[in-house]
Amino acid sequence: MILGIALAPSSFWRWLIIHEVSRATGRPASIDGEVKLHLFSLNPELLVQGFALSNASWAQPKNMVAIKRFEATVSLKSLLRFHPIFPRVAIDSPAVDLERDASGRANWDFSRPGTGKTRQNQSAPLHIPVIQNLSLTHGTLTARDRIRKLTFEGRISVEENRNTSDNHALKLRGSGTLNGKAFELNLNGEPLIGVQPSQPYAFDAAVAAADIKLNTHVTISRPFDLAALQAKFRLSGSDLADVYYLTGLALPNTPPYELSGTLVRDHLTFRVDDFQGKLGSSDVAGKLGIDTGRERPKLSAILASKQLNLADLAAPLGTKATPDRKSNTLARPTTPIAAAQPALLLPDADLQIERVRGMDADVQFDAASVSASKMPMKKVHFHLVLDNGMITLNPLAFQLPQGEFSGMVAVDAQGATPKTNIDMKLSNVDLAQFKPKSGKGAPLEGQLLGRIKLQGSGSSVHKTAENADGDITLVIPKGEMREAFAELTGINLARGLGLILAKDERNTEVRCGVASFKAGGGELTATTLVIDTTHVLVTGQGNINLKTEALDLSLRGQPKEARMLRLRTPITLRGSLLQPKVGVQPGKLAAQTGGAVALGALLTPVAALLAFVDGGLAKDANCAALIGQAAQGKNLPKE
Repeated sequence: MILGIALAPSSFWRWLIIHEVSRATGRPASIDGEVKLHLFSLNPELLVQGFALSNASWAQPKNMVAIKRFEATVSLKSLLRFHPIFPRVAIDSPAVDLERDASGRANWDFSRPGTGKTRQNQSAPLHIPVIQNLSLTHGTLTARDRIRKLTFEGRISVEENRNTSDNHALKLRGSGTLNGKAFELNLNGEPLIGVQPSQPYAFDAAVAAADIKLNTHVTISRPFDLAALQAKFRLSGSDLADVYYLTGLALPNTPPYELSGTLVRDHLTFRVDDFQGKLGSSDVAGKLGIDTGRERPKLSAILASKQLNLADLAAPLGTKATPDRKSNTLARPTTPIAAAQPALLLPDADLQIERVRGMDADVQFDAASVSASKMPMKKVHFHLVLDNGMITLNPLAFQLPQGEFSGMVAVDAQGATPKTNIDMKLSNVDLAQFKPKSGKGAPLEGQLLGRIKLQGSGSSVHKTAENADGDITLVIPKGEMREAFAELTGINLARGLGLILAKDERNTEVRCGVASFKAGGGELTATTLVIDTTHVLVTGQGNINLKTEALDLSLRGQPKEARMLRLRTPITLRGSLLQPKVGVQPGKLAAQTGGAVALGALLTPVAALLAFVDGGLAKDANCAALIGQAAQGKNLPKE
């Protein structure tokens, strides 16, 4: 029988190869050239010419694999030990087409319903037998991935200089275009001759894909079993989110980055214990791991920054990158470039829903020191959990030198439009730490408390705000205000504006201050705006358009006693959230007269608002006194 097999004609071997490949893949295979098999040798040899494997029925009408000529010799001794070693493999003009559609079907997945073949884990490591002499010429590769929005066209070749023993004897070269941008791969490895399964094998690789640059030194502990390897790497680029096109990981948008570490693979898990680098001007370091043996890959990380530049959080929080910055990246524009839009304060970059649904994550981050140009900031801490399209930041905390802004943010990205819930609090914030660049001291002193509780839907922070519902409330239970600051709202020309020009720093007591806004219909509407000082009660009204971010607010100071030269005219706050403008509303001047004002209706909700922010505030002596005076009509401004 063995002799019969050994003497079988080439037509038998052609039939057998076609039959077995077709049975294993479920697709037609063909060989239109010569097939030779030499068994009577210590290194049996196989030659196949004109092999082709058809594509999936739903894919491009072309072969998935086509090879002009394939030659291989295998060590008979290694076969008997069940650890095959190939002394030589030569492949001429291979052409490979890889495709994945929007539903997740991949033409390299040969599992079929009803056949007992389970769906392949696309992250499963390759187990390549030892090859001691490899040659690949005129290779081409095309790839189209509708999920990652990726297209690739390239060429590949492998050659080895057997006359040298240096670490660059093996040379693999690849070039082409990835999403229309230049792609280049250069791999230099140790000589293959003499490679044994029990001895490590090392190579250096450099990848350039548009703005992304990767340099790595890889050691495979058991050639060429890619289930266990170690790779020291350096990675740089314009936006870490674009690494998605190469890895499938939904990483956040970032400023330009430079990262390094040592990646260790153990079958379906990866870890980097010495991760470090820079995101913008901020340092980052820590440990991270990736588990690909799940329904969705999961990223786990514990990261820290010694010095965080708060501006570097703009991109992760949703600020759009400029077209110039994204022009040389792998990102593909999804919509035509629109005409210039007004500058917005709230970030308007869309959340990549498909990416978020494709992985899970558990990330903790701590910044020990924070640099912020417009506000004092001490530390930042957050714990992010991503589970099946549900994103939770709890806690999300920004610590000031005195006080904290903290709470939770939850985003449900399972539906067509993300739904967001926000519940954040300002706790024990000392206003004295907010000092202008000019002037001797802070215009306000005291404690600021507040709460933001909003719900909305939208693909960006700005779009969510446009249709958000909820409440925003700020409270100053007790403090001091520069007299000029307080009197300005009353338009006391002699003592208000004059004091500011003279930088007079006399203070006036703030007995209680409450600012509350109701969100709905794309607007923030002021429901209560009250600042009670020693001599002036400031009240306000108006709204903020959350779509255009336009401000339409007015404040009016009512003196608690008659004063000369006082003109009661509202102070207006116009412009936008990004560029507010303070002015005087024309045509509203009126001389002061007597007469009590019934402000009970205005102040009635204050007690509930105080409880909304902090239950203890409802018992605050100053704010409680203001509420009580309103109810009794005492010591209120006169008209």
